[in-house]
Amino acid sequence: MYKKNIFIFILFIFVACISWNQSNTFNNPIAVNGILDLRSQGESIHQVLALDGEWEFYWNSLIEPSQFAKDIKPHAYIKVPGAWNKQKNFKNVFPAFGYATYRLRIIHDARDMGNIKTLMMPYVHSAYTLRVNGKITSRNGRVGTSNSTMTPFQLPLIAQFIVDSPTTELVLHISNFQQRTGGILRSIKYGNYDIIIKQYELKIFITLFVTAALLVILLYHIGLFIFNKGYTPNLYFAFYCAVIGLRLLLIDEKLFVKYVSSLPWDMYLRMEYCTILLGILSFAQFINGLYPKNINRKVLYAINIYFAFFILFVCSVPISIVSFSLHFIQIGLLLSSVYFIYVLIKATSKQSNFIIYIGGYIILFLTLVNDILYSQQLLNSMYLFEIGLLLFVFTQSLATLEESINIQNRLTAINSELAIARSIQNRILPETAPSTPSLHVEMCYIPMEEIGGDFYHFHEFDPERIGIIIADVTGHGIPASLFASTVNIAYSLQLQYADNPAVLLSNMNSILYGKTGKQPITALYAYIDASQKMVKFSRAGHPLPLILQGNTHKVIEIPVPGNILGVFESIKNDVVTYTLQPDDRIILYTDGIIELRNSKKQLFGIERLISCIEKNHHKTTRELIDSIIDTALNWRGRKNKITDDITLVIVEIK
Repeated sequence: MYKKNIFIFILFIFVACISWNQSNTFNNPIAVNGILDLRSQGESIHQVLALDGEWEFYWNSLIEPSQFAKDIKPHAYIKVPGAWNKQKNFKNVFPAFGYATYRLRIIHDARDMGNIKTLMMPYVHSAYTLRVNGKITSRNGRVGTSNSTMTPFQLPLIAQFIVDSPTTELVLHISNFQQRTGGILRSIKYGNYDIIIKQYELKIFITLFVTAALLVILLYHIGLFIFNKGYTPNLYFAFYCAVIGLRLLLIDEKLFVKYVSSLPWDMYLRMEYCTILLGILSFAQFINGLYPKNINRKVLYAINIYFAFFILFVCSVPISIVSFSLHFIQIGLLLSSVYFIYVLIKATSKQSNFIIYIGGYIILFLTLVNDILYSQQLLNSMYLFEIGLLLFVFTQSLATLEESINIQNRLTAINSELAIARSIQNRILPETAPSTPSLHVEMCYIPMEEIGGDFYHFHEFDPERIGIIIADVTGHGIPASLFASTVNIAYSLQLQYADNPAVLLSNMNSILYGKTGKQPITALYAYIDASQKMVKFSRAGHPLPLILQGNTHKVIEIPVPGNILGVFESIKNDVVTYTLQPDDRIILYTDGIIELRNSKKQLFGIERLISCIEKNHHKTTRELIDSIIDTALNWRGRKNKITDDITLVIVEIK
């Protein structure tokens, strides 16, 4: 129910924004035959009028205000706002390319004499000069009678004049040789400065607010991509936010043009077109990354090829031709948007935040449709994309917030499960090492994550004899720890064979085969008999055991052959016996130590491990373990970023 309320609230905001924006422009008189009569209602200081209606129109003529005294008859009364080549009530259809004069006379109420009035001039296609009572008050570019004699430019401007006579005459010279439509396509606003500037500042605020929101979302998703490079939707959505944010600065109030005014005019228009194309391409890749199973490959390829072609087209052909491609771009945009809505409904219909997700997409889609129809003069509305995008960002933020809460709840549950798994693993691994008058054992276990896949354990016979196993399951984390638990079960069943290393590993393999998903497991078992001064090794693909000789202080590797556990139905293991001397130390370890890499991608390796042991031979067994671990982690350079579980067991022969 709360999601439905949120959706209703969003729709309320959407309608309220539109109503507020239009409330000051409705209910104003319409110009008829080039005359706008304001005497009947007066001009409220709180009202903004749109100078819409029928303006005098003089085709292929640039008539000076003084020439109208000769009673020149207009070619037509043209509807404003509206492109001159889109008017259907003329006997002669005017082409897109050409030049013309517009004229409107405003008849004022006597009470308005001496007041200062303000005009909010939109940009026109594609250059204009405005004269009020014969004086130039505003201009964009340079008006000319041909492509070579005019300079196009488009930027909204504010102009002011004093009502010094009962009738104010507005004369506009406009030329267009670049775009598919010519003339005044947006309403000219008229009223007092305070209310007009408030409306203008509100539009700028909305534009900057949405752009800033997109910038925050962009940086957030770039951060997510950096920390999780495998998840490309974050990168695509960041790029989408970037191009849409740039587009917002290029359209409507054209803030980018205002503050970066040194570029050629056609460059702004090409950028405006490219942001549409790059936006839909990045959004397509974003949706594909989120829901790859719900999007059709052929449709995705068609969208990519279609809009990539138009990017090349927009960047290479003359701007006068580019303008006429907008129809095809908008058709592709609408079809793609409909398909994406279908994909989103199909993919998210069972999600808890479905209403919020789809509500934002639908509002954005409807504002897109509105803007396309309005730009084609098929709908008498207003541009709503900024409002739609603002609400889209709002809905996605709500959906993201809910998803974050769900993720946090799942993480809490996972952490609870991890705590249980860690407790189980702690009970599996021996809490203390065996220590007798003849044997002293020290150990160290560092999991890569909170729990790991390394395993070690002991069989204690008497003060003179122990069995030690060390094993390493491929991988790490919870899956590896589960397999390590299976290894513990297999090992605990071999007590009667603890003095026969080869049989022990062979029996463990028989138990593990078929129960680990063919996950490789390496293991090394050592049976130590201090009374007989010997150790027996059997190995299953594990790193070779080391002996630190007490008399020479040199380290030797004991070559022990043997296959890995759990992969083959049966294995054959040899037993290698080594004669021990007083003060000898047996060193067993997992490959997490020797496979550490430094910043230059160099392995720590067995040679450095042996060198470290020999260098610290004089230390106690506990101190020797600490020195080995410190040396290896310092080599890595990042102690909290080991790449595999580390286990080290050292047995000292007293």
